[in-house]
Amino acid sequence: MTNPPTYNVRCLLASDHVDATSGYAVQARLIALGLRKHCHLALLSTFGLHGSIQTWTDHNRLSVEDGIPVFPGGADAFANDVIGKAAKAWQADVIITLKDALVFNPQSFQGFRWLPLTPCDHDPSSPQVIERVRQSYRPIAYAPHGFRALRLAGLDPFYAPHCYDPKVYYPMDRSEARKLFQLPDDLFIVGTVAVNRGGLPSRKTWVENLQAFAMFAQDKPNVRLFVHTDLADEGYEAGIPLRPLMASLGILDKVLFCDQERYRFPHMGGFSQDYMRHYYNSIDVLNAVSNGEGFGIPVLEAQAVGTPVIVGDWCAHEDLCFAGWKVAKHEAHHWYDAQQAGWVYIANPVAIADRMEKAYREGSPVVHARQAIAGAAPYQIDTVIRDHWLPILAELERDIKTPKSRGVLRIIRREEVFTP
Repeated sequence: MTNPPTYNVRCLLASDHVDATSGYAVQARLIALGLRKHCHLALLSTFGLHGSIQTWTDHNRLSVEDGIPVFPGGADAFANDVIGKAAKAWQADVIITLKDALVFNPQSFQGFRWLPLTPCDHDPSSPQVIERVRQSYRPIAYAPHGFRALRLAGLDPFYAPHCYDPKVYYPMDRSEARKLFQLPDDLFIVGTVAVNRGGLPSRKTWVENLQAFAMFAQDKPNVRLFVHTDLADEGYEAGIPLRPLMASLGILDKVLFCDQERYRFPHMGGFSQDYMRHYYNSIDVLNAVSNGEGFGIPVLEAQAVGTPVIVGDWCAHEDLCFAGWKVAKHEAHHWYDAQQAGWVYIANPVAIADRMEKAYREGSPVVHARQAIAGAAPYQIDTVIRDHWLPILAELERDIKTPKSRGVLRIIRREEVFTP
């Protein structure tokens, strides 16, 4: 770095490799690019890099001199065995982890300030997550729901929401966007961008969402569902086999799929952000109803280009629907997630189908586009860095100069809990 950073804070950011395609990787890349001039920054890849230390130049967009050091992962799936070593080598003041806090061993951060940038995707929150976060120096919430949940638990979180790059996600002419996929203008397209992992019940409520589309589409020859996910075909059973499920519902001929090899093997090309911009601009509505989200990047990206969304009115999505339709809590079943000892919601397919019908009958592209873009604007990367990350760095710099204890606050009364 040619000039000294704004703040004399040495940060190690641990997450998926910044060139990977996961949601964590996309956010890690944006944060790294936004913070690199404001602190002494190094990265640690919990996924996507093994071997020796590298210098990341964002595909040569940065000079080698301005590049960011990247420490490789270790034998542990989440780099618990090497986090402390990398932090010591970097002489880090703070370690920021962008992953579920439960995957990290607090012993890995001994001698360092651990700031978990972690999801809160249960309602109410998982006590396991809360207790793990209590062992950190100070958590960072990345959605208003998470901020409120951590405050209710008596913690004092920072707040730095997930973000998007407006140079990547912006409105396009729908007809032009659809040319990439050879889609006619007269189709009404419901989009879904969601992972397909694990068994039932699916966190992304695949069964309920597909049931809902079947109800919605049964008398409409001009509707299609465009899914961006792994179909879990034979030999690639990462999640629920979706083709047989779609066939059983009689909708297989109404579903469009992304290229499965590109999806499963992102290191062989994957899907560019340009592709995803075209995708979001091509669909009429994004259906993103799930059991619970810590944030939900596709909801933000879709609205950034002006596309309305359908979401569940719980967890992070209760604050992130700027244009679209919500499924209410009373239209869902409150279900106990025994694995994390927290509660989630499973939406009634009838309610999801009703919101698809509303999008089909009542959708107003111009009005919804204006509302969506305006709502997404505060989440642009430059705004998030300026309004949230730089104040965090400033406070960390003060804490480093004048150490003070962090952790559990006094018990915060419910009326004191607020949205950042």
